[in-house]
Amino acid sequence: MIFWTPSPYLTTQLDQVQQLMISAIRVKNPQTQQAILDLLTSGGKMLRPAYLLLFAEFTRLERNKKIALASSIELLHTATLIHDDIIDKAETRRGVPTISHLYGTDVAVYAGDYLFVTVFKIMAQHALDLSNLSNRIDAMEKLLDGELGQMNLRFNTDQTIHDYIDNISGKTAELFAQACAVAPFADKQDRLAQLAYEIGLNVGIAFQIMDDFLDYTADRHTFGKPVLADIQQGIYSAPVLFALAADPQVAALLKTKAFDDVFKAIHQSGALEKTHQLAQTYTLKALKLIDKLPTHPIKSDIYQMTEKLLERHL
Repeated sequence: MIFWTPSPYLTTQLDQVQQLMISAIRVKNPQTQQAILDLLTSGGKMLRPAYLLLFAEFTRLERNKKIALASSIELLHTATLIHDDIIDKAETRRGVPTISHLYGTDVAVYAGDYLFVTVFKIMAQHALDLSNLSNRIDAMEKLLDGELGQMNLRFNTDQTIHDYIDNISGKTAELFAQACAVAPFADKQDRLAQLAYEIGLNVGIAFQIMDDFLDYTADRHTFGKPVLADIQQGIYSAPVLFALAADPQVAALLKTKAFDDVFKAIHQSGALEKTHQLAQTYTLKALKLIDKLPTHPIKSDIYQMTEKLLERHL
């Protein structure tokens, strides 16, 4: 969790989140158990639980409930990663082999499903009410809608940046939005929860755009997955869409699977610059909304960490 070293108090809480997640994994099949534990301890930044814990500082929630909520949001995220890797046939995640690659699709499906169940088990054990369970179900529905929207547009060279934003709003940003809003919501602070939700949504959109930007600026060893994996599967992120808009020849290159030429076109068309500008736009939206948060020492930490996401290189 190097990303959070400037905030030692947050690092301590994130350690507790990880401990709770690990203690909640009790799978009868040793192979599946180990596969889940390996992923949970593989060195992710734990951004979503971090945002949850930061926004929880505005609430009166007990510490154990904060940790439980943060654990549930990270387990939900991890479950979606496992299923994403199955769909994408990905061989690596965070620089290590995926569960589906190591153990096969059957184990991976079971692992993902088990984590979904564990989310609700943790919430029930910590006396988090039905409205929070309903929120998790709504979030899962929006995540699925984003995935299905992306699937519907595979290999479609006529899709727009608006389509892309719409899909990542569900696929990625919804979990950030939930992470920011769930603690205020649990504390019955509905107005703060709505503001937090909007902040998280913009943070999540900016985060995904930056991820897609980094796909084309970092090599596979640095970023942890093949640079051209998405376009090979017909998933066209912001850099590809901006290149398509700038150069009509890119569509023909995609259809003929001339991926090296597509990569060159992305770098030569100004697509990466436009992608970074788009990420900056959503980051600035988030920062302006953060300014509206109640006065509290934690507010500056939320602001600084949101700025840092735009500047990251990994």
